[in-house]
Amino acid sequence: MRDFRHHITRTALSVALRRLWVFISLGVFSAMGLAASMDRYFQTSDGLRLHYLEAGSGERTLLFVPGWLMPAAVFEAQMAGLSGEFRVIAFDPRSQGLSQVYQGSHRPEIRLRDMDELLVAAGVGDFILAGWSLGVLEALDFIEQFRPARLRGLILIDNSIGEGNPPPSRPSRRQDHLTDPLRRVPYLTGFCDSIFHQPLPPALRQVVLASALGVPPKAAMELIAQPYPRTYWRDIVSRQVVPVLYAVTPRLREQAAALSRKRGPDLAEIKVFENAGHALFFDAADDFNTLVRDFSLRVFSKLAP
Repeated sequence: MRDFRHHITRTALSVALRRLWVFISLGVFSAMGLAASMDRYFQTSDGLRLHYLEAGSGERTLLFVPGWLMPAAVFEAQMAGLSGEFRVIAFDPRSQGLSQVYQGSHRPEIRLRDMDELLVAAGVGDFILAGWSLGVLEALDFIEQFRPARLRGLILIDNSIGEGNPPPSRPSRRQDHLTDPLRRVPYLTGFCDSIFHQPLPPALRQVVLASALGVPPKAAMELIAQPYPRTYWRDIVSRQVVPVLYAVTPRLREQAAALSRKRGPDLAEIKVFENAGHALFFDAADDFNTLVRDFSLRVFSKLAP
């Protein structure tokens, strides 16, 4: 009963905060002549109600997958800024954002199946898949396991892809923080604030924090424990024949350079955002949107009419 009450409270809070953020964003985007996103839902084959945001229309789609514990709402600037040329979808993976919290396993194969079922439920045709942080790894795992026939390009945002030297390992007490009720809220609050260099609007900050706090601790740890060596990601990227855009912060400069050397300019475009945080698509939204728009227009222009 306690878990059920927690789910109801978390869902009600998330929905209320999301509505507040939509109300604010509607005014901002309307003043800019842009369309705000719409909430959509679908049911998975194991009965979960999952949420995604949609803006724009047309046959060519940009699909954004967020990072660890994060909600689709972090991509509102992309929903608004890119929906004039494309249909834009941002996904709330199970237990994140406004998607239903799941108390069972969050193994990769389950999350990948959700992504495949989203493509079907949303009627996605030709698409570019964009993953941020953990979403980079899930996007690469998805295309390796499901081989979507209408994938036209990849946008990988600020996570390692197994190129170059491995980053130095650091001891982590993440599990202690996530499982201790006294540490969990301050830890996740600090984590959420740390990934944005620009201050979040208060309503969006609360949406982000509600999403992070709503993911069960066991699931949060399971998502971090990816069951693959780092070479798995490198080899997936190496096999792709679709163009790849790799947008990173300076800590991944070496990997970006290695990718560029390996794939060449026709199959790999790199961009280092020198003064942005991990959520570079928020901190440098205009520059990021211009980069994605130009890349996507080039990718889709190669398709037969």
